[in-house]
Amino acid sequence: MTKHIKDVIASRRALLGGFAGLPLLSLAQSAAGTEPVPPEFQSVDPTNADTISLPPGYRWRTLIAWGDALFEGMSSFDPDALNRADQERRFGQNNDMLALFPADYSFPFASNTQRYLLCANHEYVEPSLLFPALAALQDFTPAHVEAALAAIGCTVVEVEQNGGEWRIVKNPESGNGRNRRITPFSPVIFSGAAANHRWIRAGATAFNAAEPAGPDADPNEVRCGTLANCAGGRTPWGTYLTSEENFNTSGTMLTDASAPALAAAQTDTAWILASGNFGTPLYSTMREDQLPPRFDVSANPYGPAVYGWVVEIDPYDPTWVPRKRTSLGRKKGECANTALTKNGRVAVYMGDDQIDEFIYKFISTGHFDPNNRTGNRDLLDEGQLYVARFNEDGAGDWLPLNLERINSAVAEAPYHARFEDTGDVAIRAREAARLLGATPMDRPEDVEPLIDADWLGRGTILLSCTYNRNEEFYRPGNPRRGDAQANHIQQSNVGGHILRIDEHNNDCGATRFRWDVFTLAGDPRADNTFTLPNGIAADVSVTIDGRPTFEGDRFSCPDNLCVDNSDNLWIATDGSDSVFPDCNDSVMIAPIGASGPRPVKRFLVAPVGAEVCGPTLAFDETAFFCAIQHPGEANSAGVSNAELRWRNHQRPPSNFPDGGDSWPRSAVVVVTREDGGRVGS
Repeated sequence: MTKHIKDVIASRRALLGGFAGLPLLSLAQSAAGTEPVPPEFQSVDPTNADTISLPPGYRWRTLIAWGDALFEGMSSFDPDALNRADQERRFGQNNDMLALFPADYSFPFASNTQRYLLCANHEYVEPSLLFPALAALQDFTPAHVEAALAAIGCTVVEVEQNGGEWRIVKNPESGNGRNRRITPFSPVIFSGAAANHRWIRAGATAFNAAEPAGPDADPNEVRCGTLANCAGGRTPWGTYLTSEENFNTSGTMLTDASAPALAAAQTDTAWILASGNFGTPLYSTMREDQLPPRFDVSANPYGPAVYGWVVEIDPYDPTWVPRKRTSLGRKKGECANTALTKNGRVAVYMGDDQIDEFIYKFISTGHFDPNNRTGNRDLLDEGQLYVARFNEDGAGDWLPLNLERINSAVAEAPYHARFEDTGDVAIRAREAARLLGATPMDRPEDVEPLIDADWLGRGTILLSCTYNRNEEFYRPGNPRRGDAQANHIQQSNVGGHILRIDEHNNDCGATRFRWDVFTLAGDPRADNTFTLPNGIAADVSVTIDGRPTFEGDRFSCPDNLCVDNSDNLWIATDGSDSVFPDCNDSVMIAPIGASGPRPVKRFLVAPVGAEVCGPTLAFDETAFFCAIQHPGEANSAGVSNAELRWRNHQRPPSNFPDGGDSWPRSAVVVVTREDGGRVGS
């Protein structure tokens, strides 16, 4: 049987990796005390169509796609002619997170703006979706690889609405425009607790040698840029936070296991533990002469330490070098969403997207100043990093990653290495969290705090856990279906789930919380016997103790989330078609405050082989934006494009977004109502 592409992606994106009774299900009404009105659009039927499928009365348009020019006067896109210099001036591949900022900053953000700055992540490149003329993976030259690396990172681009139509605004190549790319070749500055960590200093040397600095460069710059950018978030001072996720698959290789530099690094027990935790180093699928040497762990064993961080980018100021905020901890970061605490500090919520990893929160020492935008840019360098522990009784604690407490735990587990300082805690946050007894989660992804118009956290946080296909015992916060709740038997969580966290006293600065289950993703009409496309039996029911968590349209594998002004939760899926193969990945909508079982409706279905990412809305909610990532990475039967192309010499199974016989391109699409009204209502 051909391995389903989603299982391949799961292994790439999630390496390593008895319930006495659940607390009361999250079925409370909204904070206003009134039952919310469910969205009235007609649900989209399941489909494997190679297009965007929407309810009647809606339409979609491509806003920007891989290879589209960011500047005036550039030629049309030719994927076979792509080189690094050209790709650094064009929209990247496999766009993920999206964030909108008003073109003119104000606090709070103006709700009536028609012109925005759009920030987009580009998570990775899929070689089989690059360079159509190449016949084999071995045909990639170093120039091809550099062009591919330049397609990763972030894009900042101006967009505007004019007469109901959305378009990008190309800038002149010289001047004061704000369009730009941040790639693995761009300069960044490390700041915060681990800024001067020995691993980062050692790893940065090779990157700076490969990318010589200009005469006016900041001496603190490291020319390693950013890669593996998955989700992120915005700050109230108008900066973009982008999280580096699976850097081990796009930022490392190993060509010589006996190399002297690698042998020397292996005398460092802490380095061995961290490398094993993140799945580095990896053996490369390409030849040694194809990949830049600075990514080779054989010669640069500390190179991976420059990745795995939250990066802060100022979309308003292209001259400000992006900062890697190391105080937020090193992880395979999925998101970095902010809310203000009741005393005006900044809380940053983060997921670590790998099976059996953790949920984190950072609280700044300093306070947000709404009258000093640029003065807030260093707030994320000082503060306390916490990790979540979920308790059986529905309570939970934010455990501070405290150096003394961590080293006390190390003393009880001698196979661990002692932590030298707070920088060591930041760079080894995963290990520290595990030592403190944080709760391993079923692949934690987006962590979305509800905020008011002034960015004040309302105390409610929604957390998506995409899935756990390992046979594991129940852990608090990670429910198992059916009899597994009572018997504590092993069972996988193939559908994933969404949790609701309520911070103590509704304060995002609290160190205690309550938790319950918002939805168990699956099929409301299914019993506990279901056969997955790979032939394995699984439970995809949505009930806890006999009570359904939702009704309506089935879905699985929740990933990115966003919340609209009516407290509807928009849920983008990643891998749902590996559970329910009759429907591509989708966007679902559920009212947060509905009394249960809450209704869930399918709003959008993506094209073949694509994942839906980065759902967000225009500030007046007359437009919905999402990223269509890797269309054509697999066909509707789950066979990967890599197999179709390199082994069977076939074209990709998608022609999205341009149709006809065009090569597929990741893209940002904008969805509007034909009558110009509010989307989703």
